[in-house]
Amino acid sequence: MKDIKIMLDKANQFIKRADHMFYITYPLVRDNKLIIAMAENISNGLICAMDSVLMYEKLYKRISIYPEDFNVKIDIFRGSIARRYNIEREHIILIQDLRRFLEERKKSGVEFVRNDRYVLFNQKKELKSLGIDKIKENLNISKEFIKKVNGILTNVTTRF
Repeated sequence: MKDIKIMLDKANQFIKRADHMFYITYPLVRDNKLIIAMAENISNGLICAMDSVLMYEKLYKRISIYPEDFNVKIDIFRGSIARRYNIEREHIILIQDLRRFLEERKKSGVEFVRNDRYVLFNQKKELKSLGIDKIKENLNISKEFIKKVNGILTNVTTRF
């Protein structure tokens, strides 16, 4: 159970860090490279929150053992857990979209910043971008998700 609390605390820290970057650091520095740092923190926070719920479900034997593959974890989460706890579809889509964008960024050969947007070309030569307005939207959706996960796992966190 301590592992669940540790994972949930990490999720909260990632989201708080992204929030601080967006509302405090970015307005002062105005460096568009912070867009990627914010996206990574939001993505890591969402994944840690999802992992904490999966660990909670596994602890109470509602799901079986699962591999550490992201695609398998998101399928399990979408399949049974999201319905059980009324987790909205947009939260799951956000987790997948951010993860996909960051993975494409790692494989991208060309990336640049233009007009408050971080732009890259993926392997299929498609143009992908992530702007500060989309980061704000993602941050707000992720805060809702973290709040919901904190509510789900309150009985675990109060025991320790």
